[in-house]
Amino acid sequence: MLALALGIGANTALFSIINAVLLRPLPYPHPEQLVTLRESKPNFATGSVSFPNFLDWRKDNRTFTSMAIMRGGRTVTLTGLGDAEQVNAMLLSSGFFEQLAVNPILGRTFTEDEERVGAAPTVMLASAFWKRKFAASPDVLGKSLTLDGKAFTIIGVVPASFDFLGAFRSIDVYQPIGQWNNTALLSRTAGLGISGIGRLKPGITIDQARADMQRVSQNLAAAYPDADKNIAAALIPFRQWNLGSVQSYLFVLFGAVGFVLLIACVNVANLLLARSITRAHEFAIRSALGAGQSRLIRQLLVESILLAALGGAAGLLLAAFATQAVLRTLPTTLPRADEISIDARVFLFALVLSFAAGIFFGLAPALKTVRRNPQQTLQQSWPWRHWSASSSARCSRRR
Repeated sequence: MLALALGIGANTALFSIINAVLLRPLPYPHPEQLVTLRESKPNFATGSVSFPNFLDWRKDNRTFTSMAIMRGGRTVTLTGLGDAEQVNAMLLSSGFFEQLAVNPILGRTFTEDEERVGAAPTVMLASAFWKRKFAASPDVLGKSLTLDGKAFTIIGVVPASFDFLGAFRSIDVYQPIGQWNNTALLSRTAGLGISGIGRLKPGITIDQARADMQRVSQNLAAAYPDADKNIAAALIPFRQWNLGSVQSYLFVLFGAVGFVLLIACVNVANLLLARSITRAHEFAIRSALGAGQSRLIRQLLVESILLAALGGAAGLLLAAFATQAVLRTLPTTLPRADEISIDARVFLFALVLSFAAGIFFGLAPALKTVRRNPQQTLQQSWPWRHWSASSSARCSRRR
């Protein structure tokens, strides 16, 4: 049972990760319509997007209902609320939250006017930051927040449930991208680490969108030959971009722990084969009393499945503790790591795995047991046979 618990537990723990990362649908409406936007350049097939090109993409395309860009990895200095401290900031364009169906707890999101360079500075707060610095006060809207010595008007609060598949876990504040104090922002040749996301119109395929964006890119190359020559929009399905190489990594690891369970089943099968030898007399009697081979096989399989069920229950408990250990061996950028849990699908997987393992390791001992000749087994093990042999030996000695 312990051997099975280790094998089933390892497989269940890894399946809980595969379930959350690969099988569970993305937490957005119509996730199949989401597309990652990148720039194809001579030196990068999927490079970062320039802000001016994005504005033209959004204006001239015919296949997207919305487009938005983001740029993270920034720290800004917060003053005026106790001691000065560094906080993490994310730059966004308007429409970012809307296309993901994320509604602020308080206030509103950014408008297109606010994303323009030189617009009035506004800011949205992450829920954790709002609770930490403003004690979750509903009167926070309209107040001023000083970042890098500049006053920003608070217009909204982002819900705690939103982290964009792990990318925004540590973000404190959100700013319109036009508020970025970077002179290269308006250059068409500067990507600056900006990435985009778009939502396709209903019924539009990724190939149709690529053809449409190729048209837009060719128009930009003709209008700005110095900056946009050999520059095109690269469209990747959002799920594919988000997973990257994690999918193949998880399947390889899942295959490895599958071999662990296979080894456990082979070991248990060997133990049951050895045990079946000691039960040979029992099954010979059952056969003599009229039990057919199928009846004996069913009995042995029921015993094996019961053993596997006990091992599966122990493995499920082990998986609950082992999941965190498995996570530490996976990439730190694993998407949706916070969604990993033992849910109904994982429980069903453990149940089916236990049932299959019980049949796998129980079938060989069962077949070997019923193939024995019951008459020969009884003759070899019947007590009177040994008594008769010893009596004959004593009589011979007396003569």
